[in-house]
Amino acid sequence: MDTDIHLPSGRVRVRSWGADDAPILLCVHGISANLTAFSYLADRLAGTHRRVVAFDLRGRGHSEITAPGTYGLDSHARDVLAVADALDAETVDVAGWSLGALIAMRVARDSGSRLRSLSLIDHIGPAQRAALGPVREGFARLDAAVPTPAAYLDLVRTAGVVDPWTPFWDEHHTYELAQQPDGTWRPTTSRAASEEDLFQRWPTDWTDHWRALTMPTVVVRATRPLNGATLIPDDAVTAMRDTNPAIRIVDVDSNHFTCIVDPATVDAVGQTLR
Repeated sequence: MDTDIHLPSGRVRVRSWGADDAPILLCVHGISANLTAFSYLADRLAGTHRRVVAFDLRGRGHSEITAPGTYGLDSHARDVLAVADALDAETVDVAGWSLGALIAMRVARDSGSRLRSLSLIDHIGPAQRAALGPVREGFARLDAAVPTPAAYLDLVRTAGVVDPWTPFWDEHHTYELAQQPDGTWRPTTSRAASEEDLFQRWPTDWTDHWRALTMPTVVVRATRPLNGATLIPDDAVTAMRDTNPAIRIVDVDSNHFTCIVDPATVDAVGQTLR
């Protein structure tokens, strides 16, 4: 079920799976993705004993595009807590993918008492530049104007970063489309919002974030290279383990994109919830 929640920062679109009165797993997607990124995971984890909730970050999917200067880790972290408040949840489990993982770590650093557990899917702060290339290149689709949704899917699929392509990806990318008055179809996700997040001032040292992960935490690391490199470098994993040995690391045989539909990712998140 999709609803809109009006936060102090703007309106966000929210989707919920499972029982309304069950403990909440709140999901935060990647830099130019949308809430449907978690539909595979939600279909497998939601039920009578678990409610899975995902929302479109502002500027993405069907959430409000707010003014320049309103994005960044701190702003999105405040939105995560504001969504939890709107759901009347004092504490939540959180799963974040890519940028969403960094947002989740910022919530943990600044408001860790609100988190029961944390699942960080293929990002922990330091990143290999080569692997970020296809992520940046994915922004080009946000300028597209195409005659049909099928033409848009063809455009995204030809980038070749998703293999195998499944109906999940059809849903994921069709969701971000809207038909324009001239009959063309364009993405609703804002390239400017995505770029503001990409080019924000990033921490050079993430140890304070890692140290704050005192709740049960798993890192899912995609081991298949993207543009010749994995996103999370080996030395970052070593540094995180040295800083906080309690963090569990799970390697999955997927790349940065396909890890979100890997059964091993679902298993890792599910085990952290127990």
